[in-house]
Amino acid sequence: MPTATLPLTEPTGQRPVPVSELFYSLQGEGVNLGRRSLFVRFMDCNLTCGYSTLPSTAGTPAEGPMLCDTEYTWNGTRHDLTAGVRHLTAEQIWDALLELDPSTANPAIAPVDLIVASGGEPLLRKDTLLRLAGQARLTGRRMEIETNATICPGGDLIAAGVAFNAGLKLASSAVPRKKRIKPDAIRELQASGQARWKFVVCGAGDLDEIAGLQREFGLTEIWLSPEGTTPAAV
Repeated sequence: MPTATLPLTEPTGQRPVPVSELFYSLQGEGVNLGRRSLFVRFMDCNLTCGYSTLPSTAGTPAEGPMLCDTEYTWNGTRHDLTAGVRHLTAEQIWDALLELDPSTANPAIAPVDLIVASGGEPLLRKDTLLRLAGQARLTGRRMEIETNATICPGGDLIAAGVAFNAGLKLASSAVPRKKRIKPDAIRELQASGQARWKFVVCGAGDLDEIAGLQREFGLTEIWLSPEGTTPAAV
């Protein structure tokens, strides 16, 4: 990924990480659907949804019906992965999120109490997430991490009390199973009691695969999201 060289650490001891977006909106999925949220979207992903491998050219055709809706965080053949990207420490991310909270400008409004870390794949930035989770807890907020469930979160992050919106990818993503299904990560997330499982469904055939994964790993609290870019497709 063509990004600027980062310093090893800032004076605070924190490592800057590439951030695609910081914004205030409503959570669009899972148990907190419709809740006011402060979002941080990280760059980079370890999967290539829509393609079996990383695309080599801008014209590389998609191989699966389930396409990634944030290719601008990882697909350098179609997007400039440096445009608008900021390299921020956890402290800088936190300060920027608070500036987006409407209650900062108008104390009469209740503070936004949900922080959502998305991507890309946010678990590639575990140190940063741990610091953000600590700040969320100190200020009475909750934190959700939207993850593809291929990376073990680790005990520290689980102990920090974050929730995981774990979006396992199906065969419809075109990503090989051995790359998108990581048993150790799935079992660690399930055992945490803090994971909600989300599947993007492109057709009725996906339901059989979801049922198989539920049986294989004992998944609980499963949410289904219809894939589609238009109301008619949904």
